Amino acid sequence: MTAAKPPHETDPQEVEELARTLAAEHEEVENAKTQIFVETQVDKEAGRQSLTLSLPAPYLDRGEVGRGGMGAVRRAFDDDLQRLVAIKVMLPSLSNRQSLVQRFIDEARITALIDHPNIAPVYRLAKAPDGALSLVMKLIEGRSLSTYLRTLPPPPWPSDVLDSVLSIFVKVCDAVAFAHSRGVIHLDLKPDNIMLGPFGQVYVVDWGIARYRPRGEQPALLKTSSPGNASTGTPAYMSPEQALRIEPQIGERTDVFLLGGMLYEILTGQRPHAGQTVVAIITSAIRGAVIPPTERTPTRSIPSVLAAIAMKAMAPRPEDRHPSVLDLQQQVVAFQRGGERAPRRTYEKGSVVIREGEPGNEAFVIVSGRCVVTAASEGKPVILRELGPGDVFGETAVFSDEPRSATVEATETLVVRVVTGETLSQTLGLQTWAGEFVKTLADRFREADRRSRS
Repeated sequence: MTAAKPPHETDPQEVEELARTLAAEHEEVENAKTQIFVETQVDKEAGRQSLTLSLPAPYLDRGEVGRGGMGAVRRAFDDDLQRLVAIKVMLPSLSNRQSLVQRFIDEARITALIDHPNIAPVYRLAKAPDGALSLVMKLIEGRSLSTYLRTLPPPPWPSDVLDSVLSIFVKVCDAVAFAHSRGVIHLDLKPDNIMLGPFGQVYVVDWGIARYRPRGEQPALLKTSSPGNASTGTPAYMSPEQALRIEPQIGERTDVFLLGGMLYEILTGQRPHAGQTVVAIITSAIRGAVIPPTERTPTRSIPSVLAAIAMKAMAPRPEDRHPSVLDLQQQVVAFQRGGERAPRRTYEKGSVVIREGEPGNEAFVIVSGRCVVTAASEGKPVILRELGPGDVFGETAVFSDEPRSATVEATETLVVRVVTGETLSQTLGLQTWAGEFVKTLADRFREADRRSRS
């Protein structure tokens, strides 16, 4: 299915008709999954569990982990290696559908191709005694990113909490970037598909609808089936090209969009596309109509830099997004390191940046332009120094909790980065002995400054 115009320029009535068609197809797929699930539940209740849950040797069943549209995931004990594993067993009712069998095999081979610390490894593809296909994988004991996010206190988060969540996101980017280097595109990235272990492990899971599309210079290592009418993702997270199923446009930047959606949900607590019906959600996906984070959740204190990164990643047109996952990751890491954490502020010539005697909870780093520092002496301003790019001012008031000791005025257009007292406190650990050391030095500097003026 293709669109003659970019999704955001398509006629509203045409978009609605497209959305209704796609929603009907989505509902049909979901109904089929539900029917399969109901049938297997009936099998279970009727006592025919042995057929549904047959596992290959030498694995011993230890109970169900979960059940989805194509298979049941079992916890199992490997009697040879004496360890627990997870086994995804294809449901018997699907074993006669060749296209679905091939998709199951594709998932196993694609996942095996992308061996990475942040991707759950595959151990083997096997057949049970009854012929059912089984995918043996690492058993992840933990919780999903979506579950973890729900356990956090309401935002605004302290810097250490935000940094811990962003560190998870950075690891997810590592995994996806590696997959891209092997020609694999995930296409269903969302917090539910990120698993977290108890010791900092992060795993990207569920590669069931992944595409294998090696880059031009890469040799094809796998032969996989054509996606056909296979599912293209989760509507609440889809990119426009996914919603419209424009196959030539579905690629690495589609995963960039989905990662942007994950960052968006971290910031807002909401999925990118909202609506009361599937039609409304898919309409939003077709148009790429994502409400900016600060408008979606105005009560949250959302860093403007992170909001801008998420919105760029979710640009409606693929060419307007970050060129790669690594570019997206680099911007998030720059924010973590503080390079982009402090927002910029511009002052025109003649503007007063800080005024002597006023309380201060901000320090400034000059990016460009110049300013003059003055202090009152016998009722008249006295120039103390001039400052230019790279210079810092306003920090002693933040450290010592005393009023500003001088006035700073822009002598030309001045661009500064603004560092708040809270950021300095969290970054430098001002509540520790080292912080007390810094504050003592600041007090002594102020005293020395007073003496030099007198």
